[in-house]
Amino acid sequence: MPPISGNTVVVLEPDAILRLGVEALLDSWGCEVIAGDGVEDLLAAIRVEKAKPTLLLLPPVVGAETGDQMAARFEAEVGCALPWIGITGDLGLLKRWRAGEIRGMLLEMPCSPETLRAAMVSVLQEKS
Repeated sequence: MPPISGNTVVVLEPDAILRLGVEALLDSWGCEVIAGDGVEDLLAAIRVEKAKPTLLLLPPVVGAETGDQMAARFEAEVGCALPWIGITGDLGLLKRWRAGEIRGMLLEMPCSPETLRAAMVSVLQEKS
């Protein structure tokens, strides 16, 4: 499988335990990780670190804000299009994604590390 090391991945995950697990997994793959539980905090971290994210791991929905809307906020900050991946157990969201209503890539829960890595490789190859 193509390497994903060297990519900077933004992880938005409200659950601290899940966030730490994803951070550790991405770190083991050689990715730089910017993680947090809110969009504003992550945008501030990107500014402070002068980071250039290449991929976003976002919940498909947080409150009234969709993954596409959150991705647009990150893209405005960074100045370029960013692929995003979400993981969900919501079959309605998965159906909307398959119908092309959601721009990001959605993976169904439970999601194995291998499935996540394959999705990351796929969206990063599409971006380049």
